[in-house]
Amino acid sequence: MLASRPKPILIAASLLVVLALLSATSMLTSRLGVARRQPGAFTGNGVTASTNGGGGNPQAGNGGGNFQGGGGGGGNFAGRGGGFNAFTIFRSAGLSPAVFGYINIGITVLGIVLALLCAYGLWKQKRWGLNWGMVIALLFLLGALPALFALGGRNFNLLRTSLTVLTLVASVPILVLGILPSVRDFLS
Repeated sequence: MLASRPKPILIAASLLVVLALLSATSMLTSRLGVARRQPGAFTGNGVTASTNGGGGNPQAGNGGGNFQGGGGGGGNFAGRGGGFNAFTIFRSAGLSPAVFGYINIGITVLGIVLALLCAYGLWKQKRWGLNWGMVIALLFLLGALPALFALGGRNFNLLRTSLTVLTLVASVPILVLGILPSVRDFLS
């Protein structure tokens, strides 16, 4: 049964399953506390743990220095010494940090389900499986790229870094295989 499917199709379908597993692993490690909490992370009560300015309330503009702003004026989007702060906008809309967590889980689960659905479509040698698989691989690739710029430093996390690199390594071949006309000819 496996011999009847072309190798590029098997490789792309397998890599989509790998992407789904990597995403599930990343979600579980962050939810179970295996990945360390980064300094400067939003704590939920309006106070940002700062690495460069020492606490402070970003909405009141007293000190602080969250990761968007500088050390001076709290870093909210109103322009009191800092840059754009998405947390301030969401907090003013009444969304709590728990909502961010639920949204994050929902997006991750949706990505896992879509990656597995595309792998099934590729397994059945359907063109939609490859097309949507390329879209999913591109989204995983774009999601993993910012983590490459955060590598190193004092907050180095080997597990998070290895998951990021594996996501990149799994996404690129799906895109390359999806572009090749010889692979697309196998699909109906």
